[in-house]
Amino acid sequence: MKSVFILGGTGLIGYAATKAFLDTEEYQVTTLSLPPVPEEGVLDPRAKHHFGNMNDMSDAEIVKLLKGQDIFVFAGGVNSHFIPDKPAKEFFFQANVEPVQHLAQLARQAGMSRFLLCTSFYNYFHMAWPELQLTEMHPYIYASVEQEMRLLEENGNGLTTVALRLPYVVGLVPNKVSAWKNYAERLHRSEFPLYVDHHNKATGGSCYMTAKQVAQALVGAAMDAVPSKSFTLGWRNMSNEAFLIQARRVLATDIEIKTLSKKEMQILARKEAYLNELHGKEAGLEPIAYTELLTRALYVHPIEALDALDYHADNVELAIQEVFQSL
Repeated sequence: MKSVFILGGTGLIGYAATKAFLDTEEYQVTTLSLPPVPEEGVLDPRAKHHFGNMNDMSDAEIVKLLKGQDIFVFAGGVNSHFIPDKPAKEFFFQANVEPVQHLAQLARQAGMSRFLLCTSFYNYFHMAWPELQLTEMHPYIYASVEQEMRLLEENGNGLTTVALRLPYVVGLVPNKVSAWKNYAERLHRSEFPLYVDHHNKATGGSCYMTAKQVAQALVGAAMDAVPSKSFTLGWRNMSNEAFLIQARRVLATDIEIKTLSKKEMQILARKEAYLNELHGKEAGLEPIAYTELLTRALYVHPIEALDALDYHADNVELAIQEVFQSL
């Protein structure tokens, strides 16, 4: 029986991954999460759970914690919507890149055989659309690409490194408010307009998958046969219009969905960028440049990932419904 160590065990992905690994009955699971200890129903009693901040631990303490573990799952870090103090590029590098590279080195030192990273599907679009210069424009995407690249460079000498690029992930953790709460609040305030082109046709979309599917993919990536590489995951490609309409319907309210042209959207983005500058802040996704992504179809066709990682079909629309019903 192999042992899995999950960093971020009480988060959406960590919670689902803990259950998925344990349900195979082929893995023991240990988690480390930031305090406080969650309410009853979150912690799976079949796993060992620790609470603390790994950034506050010495290398010797981390290696001791990882000894006897086989697989490291990194399901932590700071997400793309966080707006730190300037400079954001340095902040996201320190929060998302340095810990991954350092922990991979310590995992090897502890005798672990595999390191699995949950990163962003923006890395895929960075490669697909070089003309957008995503890493130059967006501090978060710069750090995400660096995170993946530096992890893969750590492959070898007994450690296999695998990066899973995740789209938007939907799901729930018992007794925990969903990260989509902020989205719902902004939707209530009609702050999520629908972007239209010069033909007044709605534009843009994204890819979604459930936390359960991500967990299944992590179990797949833990298999010895999976080589060191990056996999772009996804399941349901959905237009922004369809997502907004579904969210509004579930929230059962007469939310007005405004329509804006790209030019009008850029005016709002310039105002947001100015206010960030005024307060000494800098967004992980630069508002003006991000308007280009908001009007594009951020769709994924994950054939390679499905073949290699063997995650299963799931009802993404139902998961979205359950998330918004919980808010």
